[in-house]
Amino acid sequence: MRSYFYESPDSFGKLFEILEDNSIEMKFLAGGSDFVPRLSLEREKIHKENQKDSMIINLSDLGLNYIVENDTEVIIGATTTFAEIEKNDIIKGEFPALIKAINEIAGFSVRNIATIGGNIMNASPAADSVPVLMVLEAEFVLRGPDGSRNIEAKEFFTGPGKTVAKENEVLTHIIIRKNKGKSAFNKLGRRKAETLSVVNAAAYVEKENNICKAVRVAIGSVAPTVLRCEEVEELLLGKELTEENIRVASEKVVDAISPIDDIRASAWYRKKVAPVIVRRAIEAAIVD
Repeated sequence: MRSYFYESPDSFGKLFEILEDNSIEMKFLAGGSDFVPRLSLEREKIHKENQKDSMIINLSDLGLNYIVENDTEVIIGATTTFAEIEKNDIIKGEFPALIKAINEIAGFSVRNIATIGGNIMNASPAADSVPVLMVLEAEFVLRGPDGSRNIEAKEFFTGPGKTVAKENEVLTHIIIRKNKGKSAFNKLGRRKAETLSVVNAAAYVEKENNICKAVRVAIGSVAPTVLRCEEVEELLLGKELTEENIRVASEKVVDAISPIDDIRASAWYRKKVAPVIVRRAIEAAIVD
């Protein structure tokens, strides 16, 4: 029978000592809003599969719960909860699109325990926070026994539930540069909020005299990972931000996506609505 062990290290030195044991599978616990339900499902299969024992490592004692800023960037610790982020004045002032995305993640009881680091490392293609972090060009900082490395959000995800993080690395914090443009988030779910996204999108736009000077667009729930929509961006950059130009550019998203059928929506439906969700995100990002 598979056994589960538990550790709650209070230093990175202790954490990396634990991670040296290759005979056991390591599982990181942050808030637990996704982890605990998955663990329950996993335990149901232990009699059917011959799997290694698991070590559950609680990251909450590593001092990764914080939000700080300097002149050029905001830094969010990986175990900061969504509830703490949405109430934070720094985030409200600098990144309102992130607040909007977080407000649509489950209910407050879940946001009270779910962490931004857990949401990122879960690597769901439908994660609502990730498109916003991607258009804000956030960097995710991984720390391992050999040091730390910064990974751009658009390079971080490799597939559903998969990231570039090594087995002995943990996400410690997220760095978001302060921007002079405006960002926005839009989502289609089976309900207005507190539901997984059928399609979600975020946009960041800098403009001058209604000419697009910089633009970044990301879309989720339509591919194995959240995607940057470079085809859309290329059509808008340097153009006047008219309704027609935005519509034409948004239509290009269908060339980049590869949606699937699931219990939330069909692939056909996702392809139909994806340009609409992208267009709405861009339009919201250019409102004065």
